[in-house]
Amino acid sequence: MTSTPISTPKLQHIATLRAYVSPDVIRWGSESPGHVRTSAPITGGFLKFTTEEIKAEIVPPSWPVTESSNGHAHLNVRCRAKTDAGEIFIQYAGVLDIDEATTKAVKHAPDAKSTSFGETRWIITISFQTSDQRLKWLQDSVFVGQGRVHLDDEGNAAEYLIYKLS
Repeated sequence: MTSTPISTPKLQHIATLRAYVSPDVIRWGSESPGHVRTSAPITGGFLKFTTEEIKAEIVPPSWPVTESSNGHAHLNVRCRAKTDAGEIFIQYAGVLDIDEATTKAVKHAPDAKSTSFGETRWIITISFQTSDQRLKWLQDSVFVGQGRVHLDDEGNAAEYLIYKLS
């Protein structure tokens, strides 16, 4: 029996996810030296696709959990978005190297600034479940993302370029 070789996966940019985060950070659980667990509510945002004329609005409340230790944050986020034809459950996990720019943004410091993609290591894996029939293909694919800090008049946000592995 001969098998067909599988090619190396390629990345296809399919969407941008922006999640605005409240300055109200909750610390919970025991804090051991160098280890902190926090949550801050997601207050809004969007998921905008590059090829579909579909935009989904992030629906609060959503509570991301971040565990920080030794200069890294481990993200565990679940949120919900609504389109004009259904809902999307979004779940992602990843790692973020905590640097000065990210720390200022998380603390909503007056001198915080947006960062560029690739400025710091901020990588996620992301999955979707949806009731929107136009987006069912999201449930049968594998996705990764690259994050950055985005600041504008609406507030401080985590912004991700979402890529499909194909």
